[in-house]
Amino acid sequence: MALTVIQYEEILAVLQEVPLLVDKLEARHPSLFDDVLVWLKRAEQTLTSNRLPAASQIAVYRAQLIGAGRGVHQADLAIVGRPSVSKIKEATVGLLLGHSNGVLHAQIAERQPVFQDAERIARQLLALARAKGFAIAPSDSGPRQPFLHELQDQLATDPELGAVHAHMVGLVGSTDAVIFLDRALASLA
Repeated sequence: MALTVIQYEEILAVLQEVPLLVDKLEARHPSLFDDVLVWLKRAEQTLTSNRLPAASQIAVYRAQLIGAGRGVHQADLAIVGRPSVSKIKEATVGLLLGHSNGVLHAQIAERQPVFQDAERIARQLLALARAKGFAIAPSDSGPRQPFLHELQDQLATDPELGAVHAHMVGLVGSTDAVIFLDRALASLA
């Protein structure tokens, strides 16, 4: 299943929390274990709400972290010295952060270059439309959505721009194409 731009950005938002968690790991912050447990739950819920089967892998990682909190030592965990519960928890947090990060990145990896292409195409389309004299500035008083759909219809029916628009829609779908056009408009302002 191909991710929509909204799904992609939901997963990306979860991934953007990883550096803060790694900083807490480095500082041996006392709330690290609970923070990572909450983060894993949020990652799992994000994948579940987007109906992605990788949610089960994150759930397994969350279960392993819960086990580490109870002193369960995993076979693939390297601990120097006597394996105390605090050492097990800290080592498990680091290991599972890495594994979970990989799972989440794998979910967005395929769509990232597609969305970058769509973003570039939307900017180019609007630049060409502006050069052709299209009205590409929405009125500030009315709703934006009807304007965007009208603009998309104009682009689709234009003899010169229609093929480029069709390519963008083929990449991301009609709904996401509107989102990329809206963002391109915002960058022109």
